[in-house]
Amino acid sequence: MAMIINKRNCILNSRNKNGCSNCPNACQHYIGVNGRLANVGVPTNYSQVTVNTSPVREGQEKAYGIVDRYVETFKRIYDASADNIKSLYLFSVETGTGKTTTAAALLNEYVIADYLGALKAGKQPTQSPAYFLDVNAWQTLYNGFNRSNIPQDVAERYSRPYYEMMERAKYVPFAVLDDIGVRGASEAFRSDLHTIINHRVTNGLPTVYTSNIPIEELETVFDRRLYDRVRDKKQCAVIAFEGESLRGKRYFDAN
Repeated sequence: MAMIINKRNCILNSRNKNGCSNCPNACQHYIGVNGRLANVGVPTNYSQVTVNTSPVREGQEKAYGIVDRYVETFKRIYDASADNIKSLYLFSVETGTGKTTTAAALLNEYVIADYLGALKAGKQPTQSPAYFLDVNAWQTLYNGFNRSNIPQDVAERYSRPYYEMMERAKYVPFAVLDDIGVRGASEAFRSDLHTIINHRVTNGLPTVYTSNIPIEELETVFDRRLYDRVRDKKQCAVIAFEGESLRGKRYFDAN
C-alpha cells in the first residue's frame, strides 16, 4: 500500500520550489528525511520544528540572526574544501527561553541539509547524521543502574541504553547535548559526559550545547582543559538568549 503523507506538514515543504502539494503520496524524500528524523532522539514536541517555524524566533530576534547564519554553514557538509562547521553554546540563566527548541530545530535543519546535500553531490545520504542527547534523561539512566543492591537484570535495563546513547553521542556527525550544566552529578557521570565532549572537540565534530550556566563556569563543572577547548572562539560560538546575565555582551561570529 502506498504511504499517504500529510503534505501540509512535510518538513521539506519550504525546500520544495512548488511546495509539497504536488508530490506523490509515496514520496521517497518524505520517507527518507522523516525516517532519519525519527531516529535522532529529538523529543516528539520538537520533531518537526525548523529554524523558520520555531516559536522562539519572534522573541529571540538577536539570537536567531546568528542562528540563521549558522544554518547557512550546513552547506559545507559535502564540501571537503570548506572550513569545519562550528559548534554552538546556547545559554541563559532562566528556563523557558527557547534553548532546547532552538537546538532541536538546528538538529532537524542539519538532517535536512545532509540529506539534500548528499543528493545534490550524487552521494548516499548519511543514515544517522545527528543525535539529540537529553543529558538529564541520560543521567536518570546512570542513577538507575548505580543504586545499591539493584538486581543485575534491572541494572542492565538501565545500563544498556545508557552506553548506547553515550556511543552515539560521541561519534555522530552532529549532536545536541541538551543541558550540560550538571552540577549535582557524580564525578563518574561527569567523567562520561567529559568523554563525549572531549571526543567531539578533538575530532572537530559540530555540537550544539544548551546550558543554564555561563560558558566561563564550565571549568567548575569539568576541568580547565576541557573548558578551554569548548570555549575556543574559532570553533564554538556563544549565543545568549534573553533573560540571562550575558545580555548585551558581544556575540561570537557563527560563520
